[in-house]
Amino acid sequence: MPATQLTGIVTKAGAMAKTVTMTVEKVKMHPKLLKTYVRHKKYLVHDEHSELQIGERIRAQACRPLSARKRFTLLERLGFKDMPTTHDEHGTPADERRRQKADAAMSAEQRERVRIEQRVKEEMRARS
Repeated sequence: MPATQLTGIVTKAGAMAKTVTMTVEKVKMHPKLLKTYVRHKKYLVHDEHSELQIGERIRAQACRPLSARKRFTLLERLGFKDMPTTHDEHGTPADERRRQKADAAMSAEQRERVRIEQRVKEEMRARS
């Protein structure tokens, strides 16, 4: 049976000699709600040459215990994590697109209430 291999992102490097912290993201589905959710787990990985940087995507393989918590060694470097796109296919920023979608779902009464609340907040800030 082959050794366990995990793919994750380096979240801490340089704090410990020849060791980095890798965060693995696992997407699961709730059995009753059928809704997906994300779980994160951190693993200590042995980096013999201390060459890994934060944000780098790596693959690690299980090995014999190297310390109290370190059970993985670096198998390969997969490059840096891709940054999420901030624009959709129409060139609209993602934040604005989300806001437009939310506005479309709101009734006129709710929009008016939100507008008034924002105006009150701005006036409170101006007074401070």
